[in-house]
Amino acid sequence: MGNFGEEIRQLEEDFFVGRKMELDLFRNLVRSESTSHILNISGTGGIGKSSLLDQFQRICIHEGVPFFQMDCVDFTKTPTGFTSRLLAILKSEVAAEGREDALLQQAEEQLNHLGDMGRLVLAIDTYEEMDELDDWLRNSFLVRLSNRIVILLAGRFPLKGGWVSSPAWRRLITFMPLSPFDYETCKEYSSIYGVNDESFVRKSYTITKGHPLALSLFMGLHDQEQEPELILWTETFKEIAGRWLRENPDPILTELLEAATMLRVFNHEILESMLGREISNDAFEKLIHLSFVRKTVRGWYLHQVLRKTLYQDFRLRKPQVYHQLWQRSVEYHYGLISSNHVTMEERNLLLLDYIYVVGDPGFRAMFFEDTIDQLYYIESIHQENLHEAEQYVRDVLANLEDFVREMFDPVTNEKYIYKIPKAVNEKWFTSIILSEIITFGSDAIRLLKNEKHEAVGIFIYIPIHRDSLQLLEQNPITQSYFRILSKQERDKLNVSPESPAGWFQYKIDFSKDGSAAARFMFFQTYLSYYLKGGVMIYTTPMKYLQEAVKGIGYLEIPRATHNGFGPDFPAPVLVLDFREDKDMQKFVDNLYRSTKVDTKAKDHDAILSGLTPREREIALLVKICSTNDEIAQKLYLSEITVKKNLSRIYEKLEVKGKTELIKKLMS
Repeated sequence: MGNFGEEIRQLEEDFFVGRKMELDLFRNLVRSESTSHILNISGTGGIGKSSLLDQFQRICIHEGVPFFQMDCVDFTKTPTGFTSRLLAILKSEVAAEGREDALLQQAEEQLNHLGDMGRLVLAIDTYEEMDELDDWLRNSFLVRLSNRIVILLAGRFPLKGGWVSSPAWRRLITFMPLSPFDYETCKEYSSIYGVNDESFVRKSYTITKGHPLALSLFMGLHDQEQEPELILWTETFKEIAGRWLRENPDPILTELLEAATMLRVFNHEILESMLGREISNDAFEKLIHLSFVRKTVRGWYLHQVLRKTLYQDFRLRKPQVYHQLWQRSVEYHYGLISSNHVTMEERNLLLLDYIYVVGDPGFRAMFFEDTIDQLYYIESIHQENLHEAEQYVRDVLANLEDFVREMFDPVTNEKYIYKIPKAVNEKWFTSIILSEIITFGSDAIRLLKNEKHEAVGIFIYIPIHRDSLQLLEQNPITQSYFRILSKQERDKLNVSPESPAGWFQYKIDFSKDGSAAARFMFFQTYLSYYLKGGVMIYTTPMKYLQEAVKGIGYLEIPRATHNGFGPDFPAPVLVLDFREDKDMQKFVDNLYRSTKVDTKAKDHDAILSGLTPREREIALLVKICSTNDEIAQKLYLSEITVKKNLSRIYEKLEVKGKTELIKKLMS
C-alpha cells in the first residue's frame, strides 16, 4: 500500500511534460561511473529550470541517489552563509562556533563521506545570484570534493568567466540551455488542463511562444470555448501576467498576491501583518499552490520575473494601497532584525530585504533596479587577468569626459542626475596602481563583463589589514581618515589579511555601461561587503553620492575632509562601522527613522483627497508620463477614458492643464 507522499510524487511526475533529452542525459549521468561532472542548466526566467530540478530529484529518488538542493534565496553570499546552509541541508550540526575555515572543512568532509558510498547530487538553484561567491565556489570549495559528486548549477545565464576560460574546468561542464516548449509539448501541456481544441492550442502557442510560465498563466486566463480571435492584447509576458492578475476571479487571492510582490520571501505571518487582518488557511493555501510560487527554507517566493511584473502593475494601479503595505513591511522587518531571537545569518538575510525596502531614493536609483534581463557576470582580478583591468583603466583615461547619467528611483520614479567631472575620475584612476592593489586580497578588484566578455565596469574595494595600511596612509584619496586615527584605533585595523578589519570603498565605475541591469549587478556585490562585517570607509566630492550613502547610515567623520581630488573638489570621509552588533543595530535604527518622515506622500494625500482612486492614479502618472496614451497603456485604459478623467481632475483641483497639475503636485 502506498502513501500520500508517493502519490504526490507520481502526480507531479505525470504533470511534467517535455525535456526528454535533458532527462535522459541526467539519468545516464547519475548511473555512470565515478567521474567528476558539472551540469549547468540555464535559461530565461520562467523557462522551467526549477521544475526540471524537481524532476531530477524524483529521478534520484527512483535511482536511490542522494539529492541535496540549495537555493541562493536562502543564504547570504559569503562562505560562512553558504557552508552553514549546506550543513543544515545535510542535517549536520554546525561546529566550531561558525568559523569560516572550520565550516568549510566540515561541509567538505560531510559531503565526501556521503560520496564515498556512491553517486551524490548537489544542486544550486538561482545561480545567477552567486556572483560574489562564484570564484570561491570553484577554487576553494569544489576542488576538494569527491569526483562521485555531481554538481548541478541552475541559473538564468550559462557559466562564464573562470569556468570557461580554464580548459580544465570547461572539460567537466555539460551545458544544458533550456528552450521554450515546441508545439507538440504545448499540446501535451494543454491536454493536462483538459484543453484539446486544436485552434485554441495553436493560438496559445503563438501568443506564449511556448514559454512555460506564460503558457501556465494563459491557461489560467482562458478556456477552450473562448474564441481565440477575441484575444486582442499584444504578445508579451508582461501583458499576459497583468491580464491574469486583473481577471483573477478571487479578490482575496489577488490581494495576497499584491502583498507578496513586495517581498523577496513571504509567509503567512508577514502577509497578515502587512494586510492588517487574519488570513484564512484556505486562502493562504490557494496562494502557495499557484504554479509560480515556490517553497524555500525561509518561506515562499514568487517567480522572479512574475514578481517584478505584478509588482510594477500593482504599484501603478494602487499607489495608496502600495504605500500602506510598504510602511507595514518596514515595520515588520524592523521588528525581526531588532529581535534577539534571530541568528547572525538570519539577520543578514533580513538586512538585504530591509535595505531594499528602506534605502535612500538616490541610492536605490543608482544601484537597486531589480532588473537583470541582460547577461553580465563579475570576474575577480588576479595576476593572470590583471592586464584586462589595466586595459579598462587605460580606456577610461583615453576617453575622459564628464560622466552624466539620468537615473530613476524604482519605487518613486523620481529622477536623479548622476554626474562626475572628468577631473575627479582622472584622480580616482591615476592615484592607485592596480598591480599593487590585487596583492591585498583576491576580491579587491573586480570587472563587470557583458555577454561578449567585454569589460564594461570596474569595482575597487581595498581590504584594510596590516599589509594594506601603509598604502592607505599614503594614498592622496585614502590617507586623511587613517592619519587622524589614534594609536588605539589604528591598532584595531592592524589585523591579518585573512580577516580584514574592513574595506575602503575606493571606486565603482560603470562609465562604459550605465544600464539598470549593470548597476544591479554592482549592487549585489556592494551588499556582500556589508555582510562580511567590519568598517566601511567611503569618500567622494559629489554631494549627491554623499547624501546617498548617508541615507543608508554612513556618518561623516570630523576633520577628515581632504583635497585628494583637487582643490576644487573637497571630499569628506564617510564611515559605516559594523565591527560590533550595537553598530549594526544603530545602522538599522537610522534606516528605520528615515522612513517615518514621509511628507511628500502626506502632501499628495491632502492635494488629491477629493479625487476618486482612478483619478488619483491618473493624476500621479501625469508626473512621469509624457502623453495620455502612455498613461492609458500603464493602466490598461483607452486614451479617451484618460482624457475624460483628466478633465474632471482639472476641474476638481482648479488647474488649467497638465503643467499646472504637475506644479501643484511638486509644490
